[in-house]
Amino acid sequence: MAFETNKYMTNRKAVLSALFLTCFAAAAGAAATDTIAADTIAARQLDEVVVKGEKPQMKRLDAIMVVDLPGIVRDKPVNNILEALGYLPGVTNNNGMIGLAGASVVTIILNGEQTAMPLQNLYQLLYTTPVDRLKNVEVMYSAPAKYHCNGAVINVVLKTPTLLDGLQGQVRAGYNQAHYGSYGSALAAAYAVRDWTFDLNYGLSRTKSWSREETWSDHLLDGQRTMIEDDMRRIGRNLSNTIFASVSWKTLKVTYNGQIISHQKSRSLSSGTLGSFTNVYEMLSPVNYHDIALRYVAPFGMTVGADYTFYSENRSKRPLKIKTIPISEISDVKLCSPAMGAIRICGSGGWFGWYGWFKENDLGKYFAYYGKASDCFLVSLKDGRKYMLGCKDAPEMVDAIKSRVF
Repeated sequence: MAFETNKYMTNRKAVLSALFLTCFAAAAGAAATDTIAADTIAARQLDEVVVKGEKPQMKRLDAIMVVDLPGIVRDKPVNNILEALGYLPGVTNNNGMIGLAGASVVTIILNGEQTAMPLQNLYQLLYTTPVDRLKNVEVMYSAPAKYHCNGAVINVVLKTPTLLDGLQGQVRAGYNQAHYGSYGSALAAAYAVRDWTFDLNYGLSRTKSWSREETWSDHLLDGQRTMIEDDMRRIGRNLSNTIFASVSWKTLKVTYNGQIISHQKSRSLSSGTLGSFTNVYEMLSPVNYHDIALRYVAPFGMTVGADYTFYSENRSKRPLKIKTIPISEISDVKLCSPAMGAIRICGSGGWFGWYGWFKENDLGKYFAYYGKASDCFLVSLKDGRKYMLGCKDAPEMVDAIKSRVF
C-alpha cells in the first residue's frame, strides 16, 4: 500500500514538472516574437523643428507703457516716424495734430528730453527721420517729474549708433498731386566712431495748398429773413528747409535744429452777398528759426545744459481789392474802436482780420474791414450805411477825409 502511494506521488511530480516546462517555453517564445517584431520597425528621420518666439509689443513699467512700435509697423506702408505714430495704440489724429485718447493735450519729446523747436518743426523732423532709426515709444498719461512735462507725454526713443553699425544713411523723395502739386525730399545719416556719434537729418519740401469753403446762412435782421452767401478760397505756398544735427562725445552732446522757410505767401479770396475781398499775406524775407542745445551728464547723474534760440520773420498784409466809397456820399467820419461785445451777423472775426457785417447797441449795423481794433475809424454815409475801417494812421486819415467832406 505504501508502495502504491509513493508511485502515485512520483507521477504527480512528473506531471507538474512537465506543465512548468511547457509554460516557460511558451513565455520564452512570446518574448522572442516581441523582440523580433520590435527590431523589424523601420527607423524614421524627423524634419527640422523650428521654435519661434516674439517679444511682447507692449509692456508696462510702472506708469510708463513701452510700445514696440517698429514691430507693429513692420508690415505696414510706413517710411518715417511721423507715419508710424499713427499706428500707436490710443493715438488720435486731430486735424493733423497727434493726440492721445482721453488726454486733452499731449507733449512729444525725443529721447526723454523736451525740444525747444516749434511743433511744426518737430513734426517735420519726425517726417524726415526714417522708421529704421526708431527703437521704441513710451506713452505716459501722467509723466514722471524727470521729464519736466505736465499731462500726457509721448517719448520717441531713437536708436543710438554704435561702432558695429558703421555709416547708416537713407535718401527719400516724394511727390503729391492734389489741386496743386507738392514735392519733398529727405536725407538721414548716422555714424559712430570710438566715443563719437554723429546724426544728421535734412528735409526739403515745396508745398502749395488750396481749399474752398462755401457757406449759406439765413439771418433774422430787423424782423426780416436775409440769405447771406459766401465763397471763400484760400491758396498758400512755401519752400521749407529743415535741419537737425547732433554731435556726441561720451556724455557731452551738442544739438542743432533749424528751419528756413522762403517764398511763403498766402491768399484768401471771398465773394458773396457781402461783396468781394482778397487779402494777401507775404513774407518779405525768409522765416528763420535756429536752436542750439548743449547737454552734459555728470558721472553722478546730474544733467547740465544750455539752450540758445533765434527766430525772425517779416511779413506784410495787403488787400488786392478795396471797396470804393465816393466822398460825396460821406456824412460823417470819426475815430471809433469796435466794441468787444459786437454781434457778428456774418463775416470773419480774426481770420485774416475782421470783415463782414457786425452790430452794436450804440452804432447799430455796420460793415467792418480792419486788422487792429485800435486803428479803426467809422465812416457814415448819407443813406445810413456805416463802415468800420482800419489803417495805421487812423487820425491822419480822419483829418484828410474831413478836409475833403466838410
